[in-house]
Amino acid sequence: MKRILPAGSALLSLLLSTTTQAAPAPFTNYGDFYRSLGGSLFQGPGTDMAMPCTASPRNCVWVTSMGQALRRFDQTLWSGPGNLAMTAPAGVPEVAFDGEALVVGTQRWSLSRAINLAPAPWNGNAPIAPENVAVMTLWHRGSSVCLDIRQVSSGKGDRYTTVVLLHGQRLYVLPPLFGTCAAVREAPHQGFSYPSNRYLGARMETDPEGLLVDYLLSDGMTRIARYRLRFPDHDNPFVFEAVRE
Repeated sequence: MKRILPAGSALLSLLLSTTTQAAPAPFTNYGDFYRSLGGSLFQGPGTDMAMPCTASPRNCVWVTSMGQALRRFDQTLWSGPGNLAMTAPAGVPEVAFDGEALVVGTQRWSLSRAINLAPAPWNGNAPIAPENVAVMTLWHRGSSVCLDIRQVSSGKGDRYTTVVLLHGQRLYVLPPLFGTCAAVREAPHQGFSYPSNRYLGARMETDPEGLLVDYLLSDGMTRIARYRLRFPDHDNPFVFEAVRE
């Protein structure tokens, strides 16, 4: 089978050699791993969003500016970050997410109509309560916008991030297991690719030996790359060694 090398393969070859003689590349977080592959659609650390809330009735929304919050809920009494400006910082788009839809400027994309590329049981498009979100981070490039939505959780919940991507005027929901906007990569014809991850080992999440990372195109079927991650300590899946298959 012919292998298709993604953008940034020169950098990748230094880190994830396909030869059996090369040592696996070590990583201590997924952001560094995904960025090492090259061809990232989104650069940098992203922008943290804020969550103001109306006083009564209480409604909350994640935004990049107070102006976007007022467009969503026309109320006078609000609580929230005191340093949230009426307009977004320079270079940052006017974005809002109320748990049911993504708003960029004045355009609205419903979460219920998003193309969900996640496997079961995460392939539903249920609303996300804004107050159940701990951190929301925005990435953007051109007309593309991406949100990392980390919900309040415990136990193994830190392994899952809801990733909502607006690309080519279509809204997508990407697989949450070790997901992040930093993992989205460029693809030919103004497309994108994303990682679909699954645990390795008979006990899967209970005692994972590693992770199989399949990079798929936006059709959800075409695989363009595969990586195998090994967890030296099964209790800590954030420290791993990676090789390309």
